[in-house]
Amino acid sequence: HAASYTDALAERPKVAVQAVEAAVETALAPLQRDTGESPYTLQQDLQAVMGDLVGIIRREGELADALVRLAELRERVAKVSAAGGRRYNPGWHLALDLRNMLVVSECTAKAALERRESRGGHTREDHPAMDPQWRRVNLVCSLAGDTVTLTRKPLPKMRPELIDLFDRAELAKYLTDEELAEFDALTEEANN
Repeated sequence: HAASYTDALAERPKVAVQAVEAAVETALAPLQRDTGESPYTLQQDLQAVMGDLVGIIRREGELADALVRLAELRERVAKVSAAGGRRYNPGWHLALDLRNMLVVSECTAKAALERRESRGGHTREDHPAMDPQWRRVNLVCSLAGDTVTLTRKPLPKMRPELIDLFDRAELAKYLTDEELAEFDALTEEANN
């Protein structure tokens, strides 16, 4: 679809030279800094925050604390330094990856804080039950500059041919009463 989209354009998009130069400057910055923390130290600190505060069992206070610590890490990562040159340099590669690791970590923590229920791999000790209303919501993270935003988007209805593949007793654990009624109507319609 991406190729079809591009082929349908009147003119091929071009990347601005300034954008390329800014990306190169950002990528080379860790190699040019004489001061700054090691990317390995920052990665360990990020792993500790996520493991300790956004782990398997989640709590509101810990998630809020994680977001504060991730903001502090973002400032430290902006000053990361990597020794050596451009040729096979795992420290430099990690320095470049840290920004993305932080973005994903912040998305995970923000969404976990917002979702006040337990479901699947998301367990909130302070909200131990599933809330069927949350099943209708996707939490979508977006990045605007360096700011992660979180928005709620309605989850599309499951297509009838897919929902028919599930056992009603299993669906009852997850669907709202309204959705179960729709499932029952579809099943009755298919059997007639």
